[in-house]
Amino acid sequence: MAPPATVRLGPLTQQLLSGARWRGADGFPAWQNWADDVEEVLTFLQQQGRFTHFLTVMQKAQTPQHRDACLAEARGALHFARSGFRIVQWEPPGEGTTKGEVLVGLADSPAIFVEIKQPGWQGEYLPRRVAERRNLPPEAKQQRLARMKQDKYVGIEGGAVGSALVAMDVVRRNALPKLPDRCPNLVVVVDDLKVTPVGLPSLAAFVEREFSNPDHDPDDPADIFSYERLGGVLFLHPEAESSELIYYRTDFVQNPGALPACALPPPVGALLSQMRDQSRLRRKQQFAGGASLWARIWGSLPD
Repeated sequence: MAPPATVRLGPLTQQLLSGARWRGADGFPAWQNWADDVEEVLTFLQQQGRFTHFLTVMQKAQTPQHRDACLAEARGALHFARSGFRIVQWEPPGEGTTKGEVLVGLADSPAIFVEIKQPGWQGEYLPRRVAERRNLPPEAKQQRLARMKQDKYVGIEGGAVGSALVAMDVVRRNALPKLPDRCPNLVVVVDDLKVTPVGLPSLAAFVEREFSNPDHDPDDPADIFSYERLGGVLFLHPEAESSELIYYRTDFVQNPGALPACALPPPVGALLSQMRDQSRLRRKQQFAGGASLWARIWGSLPD
């Protein structure tokens, strides 16, 4: 497989594809608007002096899933730069021997340790709990693993919508162990789930309950961390709004129980909340425009 011949690739994207181990596994980037977005991300990294490092990591990625996770980290950093944050440091030291994605800051505010995660739709096909995975019949396990190797959307599939649950599992298990206790911390979720948690009416209430009462897996000895070092979670979902535009929808939930040293500075919390509110308003206006269009169409039809 390869990108369609009609998609024009930028020079940095061409360089990225050259020699990548995952090249040919899918049609990435299969649409012009996404190809333009990728080129913009790579241009940002080049301006930051990070392109060569990113190129090395991306070309070693084994699968499209690993590729997309790396790209999600870069998109998160780009979103901060677009939103007025300065990039203070790449790969800042975290707890123990771990590293975060980036340190960012606003003028006159402490730098914020940022960890970026991309929960993928493949994880939605596996039971959340260790005991449930262990007790899964071999035939059912093989069916789920086979489905995870297929495309993201195949026909019409039913099932519960638990994207916020999946996202916060990833935050709790994979991000919390990295957070230091000496600075403000923020986790960014750039999801690739079947239904994004961004914009879900119940998202804030669910995340706040998770902050106060973590849903630990009793059979997982590593799932022990709580949220006192986490200042908040920023949810990002790049989405095609038109044939030309990729818009990064946002949601944000601040943690009122964070340790004072790890809480987000008020200007940062205010800016992230403003991003969330603007994203909601934009979405509301989109649906209002669509409803108005359908009203005009139906009103023009004969009785």
